[in-house]
Amino acid sequence: MATALEATPLEAAPAPAPDTLLEFEVEGYEPKVGVDLAQIPPDVRMRLLRTATRAYITNRISTAVAKTKKDNGEFDTYEAAMKNDPLQTAVPKPEGERKNTDFADVIDGAIKALYSGELGKRGTGEGKPKVLRDPLITQITRSVVAEVYEKGRASDPKYRYPTAQKEVGSDGLAYLKAKIDEKVAAGADANALNSYLETRYIKPARIMLGMDSPGKLKDADGIL
Repeated sequence: MATALEATPLEAAPAPAPDTLLEFEVEGYEPKVGVDLAQIPPDVRMRLLRTATRAYITNRISTAVAKTKKDNGEFDTYEAAMKNDPLQTAVPKPEGERKNTDFADVIDGAIKALYSGELGKRGTGEGKPKVLRDPLITQITRSVVAEVYEKGRASDPKYRYPTAQKEVGSDGLAYLKAKIDEKVAAGADANALNSYLETRYIKPARIMLGMDSPGKLKDADGIL
């Protein structure tokens, strides 16, 4: 019989049950979607895990390849200009050397991240935090995507809007400026192209956002 001075052994607290409930939001649908992962058969869970693991690694590779391509943008512009005119001097030769994607290092880093569990926000399923974008860039991007889509449809009826979005990217102004650099490298007039950019894309976007008003409408009360 234990005395008052004897310590009463404490029972080990039961381990908390693993959180197997997956909840996420779907645009256009009010309640959250809930899935009990424990109810998914083990073979199906393993198949999904294989698919997600492959996608995680290939996405890391795609990101690295895209960064390399962006880093080599000046070299691409210079080489295009030299191909058009070997004696040109308008586009200077970039400093340094072209960069290459180290596939082995990227893959090794992805596997280590998986093994350590340090995936960052992209790997947690929580998504990236929303970043406030410049409304002017957003407006220009919409116009450029719509134009690219219309041109794509004119040449190929199967051309899809998401394809145009992917081609333009998240910054329509940067996309247009890159196109200008390509045309200038091929011998086009930079001043004319930049004037077209301002008149065709930037000014209408500023007017649409209420940043500017056409001269004739400056003192008007408006419609609404």
